Amino acid sequence: MTPYEQMVKFEIGMDMGLLSLEDLRNFLNDALRQADVPYIYTDVFLTLDKGQEAVTDTIFYNLQGNYKADRSSGNTVQLALIGIIRDKYRSGEIDKERCVHFLHCLTNYSDCEWNLLAIDEYYKLNKSGYGSDEEFESKLSEILSKGI
Repeated sequence: MTPYEQMVKFEIGMDMGLLSLEDLRNFLNDALRQADVPYIYTDVFLTLDKGQEAVTDTIFYNLQGNYKADRSSGNTVQLALIGIIRDKYRSGEIDKERCVHFLHCLTNYSDCEWNLLAIDEYYKLNKSGYGSDEEFESKLSEILSKGI
């Protein structure tokens, strides 16, 4: 991922509640130890203590002219966020309901394929007793397997 895609990933992830400022701080602490650090990392790092709104504004300002939003399904940022959701779900950090919630929230940031849009409805139907758990888990695994 480019540095700009990384920052968009954190911006969207924080907006969704999937990632925190602490996650961003940890990422930037590691990234800033490298020899050739992208300016956007330094600029965002310097705003971390000012809160999420300041961080978001800094990311937005730095993206101007450097990043064109790609809302297509399968874009790198979307796939990275699906990967984070998958990892948190598999580790038990989030339950099935939160997993589905985050996948549904992701649809606000991209033009998603039908399966990603429908996972919330599949979950509601499964909770109501329609469809099997195996069928739902199969659909969920299919979506989560696309994450990077």
